[in-house]
Amino acid sequence: MNVIDVMAATLAELLREDARRVLLGEDVRTGGMLGLSRRCIDDPELAARALALPLLPATLAAHAGGLAAAGMRPIVLLPGVAPLLEGLAGLREVGALAAKNAGERTAPVLFVAPCGPGFGTAGDAVDAPETALVHTPGLRVIVLGRAHEAAALLTAAANFEAGEEPTVLLVPRMLLATALDDEPVAELGRLPGEPVRVRAGRAMTVFAWGECVELALAACAAAHGGEGVDAAVWDTGGLAPLSIDTLVEAARDTGRVVIVHAGPRSFGVGAELAAVIADRAVLWLDGPILRVCGEAGPLGPRQELRALPSEADLVAALQTLAIP
Repeated sequence: MNVIDVMAATLAELLREDARRVLLGEDVRTGGMLGLSRRCIDDPELAARALALPLLPATLAAHAGGLAAAGMRPIVLLPGVAPLLEGLAGLREVGALAAKNAGERTAPVLFVAPCGPGFGTAGDAVDAPETALVHTPGLRVIVLGRAHEAAALLTAAANFEAGEEPTVLLVPRMLLATALDDEPVAELGRLPGEPVRVRAGRAMTVFAWGECVELALAACAAAHGGEGVDAAVWDTGGLAPLSIDTLVEAARDTGRVVIVHAGPRSFGVGAELAAVIADRAVLWLDGPILRVCGEAGPLGPRQELRALPSEADLVAALQTLAIP
């Protein structure tokens, strides 16, 4: 069983639990490009709630928002992040629905989209789509960082436990094929998008999200020739909104900060996080805020893994900040 299998089973269970839930997407009636809707299609009681729509991004977002405003709980399955970016106008309208109705109506739509490199397709796999998404008012953006939390995070996001704003769940392609030998966690234990410390440490703090969470854990163990570094690693989880107070406190706790993420350095969530820490924790810092990122595009299919930071670069950054 891998992450795709677990998410497919979870989606079927979510539809069984709540008759208001429907699946939307271009290919959901055939199981989806990744097979995420196949369990629903195989169940005669659920198949009628898988609605195939043309991949017209603005129309798709608007249709999902209309269903949500009418009391449904649509889950939109996308082949990638590109449709969200192409349909940004419709996505903005969905995000602004509550504000335009003085809060009397909400738009609890869940968009599930694979992101980042991993399938050799390049395209949006080498972009930093979260940079555009986090600037969409009223939109919540969360990212899967650890494979074994896939089912729990999908469930919590579909339940809108953090609030009924339209939500984008980004699932890194690098994690989708991850084999899950153990049972997936039954509960998330926190709100979707809430940061979580996944490794304890006192010498420095490493902030990561998505596929870079596992990269950070591996680099911390590999530093200093395998002796490792005494670093705390945080999965930021949510990118919009950022849990600023929690992240700033984590930075103050050690006084040394490394931020690691896929995609280019400029104008993104990593840059914003670095700026906020410099603004609110500068008196606690004992060194520069280091950022380790992927290459800026455009990158072709054979180059797409260069959109991820390398473990060697991250190890070098960790060793630079390590207290002698």
